[in-house]
Amino acid sequence: MPQDVLTNASKIIEADAALMSARLYLRGGKRRLQKGSSAAGMDALYNAVLCGMRYYIAKHKRCATFVENIDLWDAASLFHALTRAGVFDDPLAFNRFSLIVERALWQESFLFDIDSTLAEVETMLTKLGIMSSNENTLPRAVPPSSSLKII
Repeated sequence: MPQDVLTNASKIIEADAALMSARLYLRGGKRRLQKGSSAAGMDALYNAVLCGMRYYIAKHKRCATFVENIDLWDAASLFHALTRAGVFDDPLAFNRFSLIVERALWQESFLFDIDSTLAEVETMLTKLGIMSSNENTLPRAVPPSSSLKII
C-alpha cells in the first residue's frame, strides 16, 4: 500500500477522533458548569477548544505550513498559528479564555460570566467547524420551572 494512502487514512482517523472529542468535551463542560462545577467545566471547555484546533489542522492541509514547528498539544501556540492562518480574527481571544480557565482551576471560588465565556468558546468552535452556526443561536437553557408562571 502506498505511503500516501496510509498517511491520508491516519489523518482522517485523527480528524474524526479530534472532532468527536471536541464535541464530547463541549457537552461535558456545559453540563459541569450547569451543575456549578466551574473548575471541571472550564477544564472540559479548554480541552474542547484544543481538540477543535487539532481537528481543524487535520482537516485543512493549508495549515501545515503554519504548524510545522509547533507542538500540537500546546494550545496557545496552535491558536496563534491558526490566527496567522486567518482562522481567528482576535489574537487575544485565547489569552482571555486561558486566563479564565487558569483562575477557575486555581481559585475554585472565582466568579466569572459563564454565558459570555461559553459564547466565546462556541464562537471559536464554530470557526473551527466543530459547531454549525445555527447551533450558536439556540437558547442556552430552559428556565427552571419555579420561574415559570402558570396563568
